[in-house]
Amino acid sequence: MNGKTAARNAAHETCESFLNGSAERLRLAGVASPRLDAEVLLAQVLGVGREDIHARPGYFLSARQAEAGRALIERRSKREPVSYLVGQKGFWDLDFFVTSHVLIPRPETEILLERFIQTARAAETLAPNVLDVGTGSGNIAVVAAREFPAGRVTAMDRSPAALQVARENVRRHGVGGRVRLIGSDLFSALGESAFDFILSNPPYIASGALAHLMADVKDYEPALALDGGEDGLDIYRRLIPGAWGHLREGGSLILEIGMEQARAVSALIHRHGGYSAARVIKDYSGRERVIQTTKVSHG
Repeated sequence: MNGKTAARNAAHETCESFLNGSAERLRLAGVASPRLDAEVLLAQVLGVGREDIHARPGYFLSARQAEAGRALIERRSKREPVSYLVGQKGFWDLDFFVTSHVLIPRPETEILLERFIQTARAAETLAPNVLDVGTGSGNIAVVAAREFPAGRVTAMDRSPAALQVARENVRRHGVGGRVRLIGSDLFSALGESAFDFILSNPPYIASGALAHLMADVKDYEPALALDGGEDGLDIYRRLIPGAWGHLREGGSLILEIGMEQARAVSALIHRHGGYSAARVIKDYSGRERVIQTTKVSHG
């Protein structure tokens, strides 16, 4: 088929016909939500919402639109995440800019933020000083800053590329004056700073399990944000004692954890000796998702 023929055929393709063919292509590739993904990608190409596509199924795509749409469908068929293809992901009630340099924000992390907000409000801490360790896209830091306009947030990451993404999200959501971004491997660049809350969604997947993750994750999301070492606990072994030195007395450490890690992470907290007994918080599916503890002594 020559270029003119291809362009002529593309010009006669409607939203509905494009979606039908694309959904089938994605279904055959093993994508879990082929129709939804096709709609999201076509909406991205057209610069409209999915509801606009539903309202105009007979809209004819231009040759350029059809070509751009097919290119995105082809990338998705190779399991590249939709969030990277469209450059954003919804989290909390916000849209976050994302690239392949950061972990895609997930609903599970909202449990960590809910626990932080509940604890701060219960203590009437309306201007908390918060540290977000391993900020990635900056989703935790941005939400913390928006929920407590009088508070201050420091967001750290050891990846310069991740910090660039976080910087864009801080700017996008208007919290630049209250979120400080720092390049640091855990606490190395903090000096003597002390915080009311330290929050983190660290890498917690065991190295040997990475190869068994779905292709969307293992082939595209950054290993730096996933790999937790041989047993998935490497970062916790450093983070728990390091956080103690940067929490105020009575300050809270709130961590996201992987499935079946609650007992092991709780043991690390207990072994340190300077924290209260760990509290495990479950997500809405009943999975142990977050651990919270409080600095109670000088160790």
